[in-house]
Amino acid sequence: MNEALLLSAGKIAGSVILLAGVLWSVSRLAKLARLDPEVGRKLVHISLGLYCLTFPYVFDEPWEVGATCALALLVFVAARGVARQSLGGGLHAVARKSYGELLFAVAVALLFWLKDGHFISTTMHQKAPPGDILYILPILVLTLCDAASALVGSRYGRRMFDVEDGKKSLEGVVAFAMTAWLLSLIAFLMLTDIGRGEAVLLAFITAVFGALLEAASWRGLDNLFIPLGLYFLLSNLLYMGAAGLAALATMFLLLLIALLVVARHRPGEERHFLAVGSTLFFCIAIFAEPTSVVTPAVAVATYIAALRIRKPDRPPHDALNLLVVVTAIALLYFVVSHVARMDTIHGFNLSFAGLAAGIAARFARSVWPAAVAVVIAWGAMSIRTYWAEAQSEQALLFTLVGLFGIVGIALVGWFLRRRDYDRPWLVLGGVCMFVGLIVLPLSPP
Repeated sequence: MNEALLLSAGKIAGSVILLAGVLWSVSRLAKLARLDPEVGRKLVHISLGLYCLTFPYVFDEPWEVGATCALALLVFVAARGVARQSLGGGLHAVARKSYGELLFAVAVALLFWLKDGHFISTTMHQKAPPGDILYILPILVLTLCDAASALVGSRYGRRMFDVEDGKKSLEGVVAFAMTAWLLSLIAFLMLTDIGRGEAVLLAFITAVFGALLEAASWRGLDNLFIPLGLYFLLSNLLYMGAAGLAALATMFLLLLIALLVVARHRPGEERHFLAVGSTLFFCIAIFAEPTSVVTPAVAVATYIAALRIRKPDRPPHDALNLLVVVTAIALLYFVVSHVARMDTIHGFNLSFAGLAAGIAARFARSVWPAAVAVVIAWGAMSIRTYWAEAQSEQALLFTLVGLFGIVGIALVGWFLRRRDYDRPWLVLGGVCMFVGLIVLPLSPP
């Protein structure tokens, strides 16, 4: 074993030992000082988040961070089970169910892997990769702003709104946004070469966008949504310029006001669905391009139409689970786009067109509505995969193969209607990802 590998192993082992030490210390402190469960959980969150900020200076290779986070996942799983008393007291004393610590480890590994910058932004703006800001700022916002939101909301929250697993407060969201704006402004001025005006505008967008992600998340999903959402936001907006950022900030503010007006008198679950859905489609439009929202919108619209027509019995939080699947599919293609240095829009559209057909097939009473949905979904996919590609032979091949993929996904949706699945969209979403990825190599250039 060479010296470099020994050094890497030492850094990985030291980080995991530090993690276990933090969990044990907070667990003991929580018992001795009878800490509020939320305080104990946030102590762990802040301690680990601050240490993760040092990763660009401690680790040299992404595999080192990946190995560290993989071992951290094992420690977190142990803290949920066999070592719950010794390690899990600071994390799992809260009554609500959360997967936050597991998603945090996944987010850190992905961010470190992607931190050199999304290739679309660096080629489009003719700029060098922006450096560690794409890693440091998302982790900093998640670590400190999420803690500020939780502590302010639990102590001073009065204006409450419903989420999937409980309630959050408007006061907590405001605390998140104010803290995020200040931290973002400092980070942009210290770690980038953008102008002061651009820093102020981008800090505003970062703060409001991060607060929306936090408000719309549940069961610890903010530990994944916030860092990765901010990563893709910053990688595509960092070099946009003052004029572009001002226009985007104005549009963002108007859309936020419109969302608040529309959702004001809706039931709690429907408001949450609107908030998550609006944030998700804004993400897709910013991260890729506005036309990329067509096929995901067709999938979500198919679901809404099925509810209006069929009024089916659904498992709890069925609509939110569907949005999680939509988010997972979109995130998968963004990551594949970065890693493979290729345009994945054709596979992206195929997966979401298939999801729309599968949703329709699951709710259909007969085969004919499902067949019509397949044709509509195929048509939505073909706008980009065939008609926008000058009807080339390769575009035609991809479109025809995509039709068979959509039909196959619709058959899976038809099968799911005959089974009592609590989370059918996870199964259907996995099939959509698989079909889109295996057909992706046939994409027109």
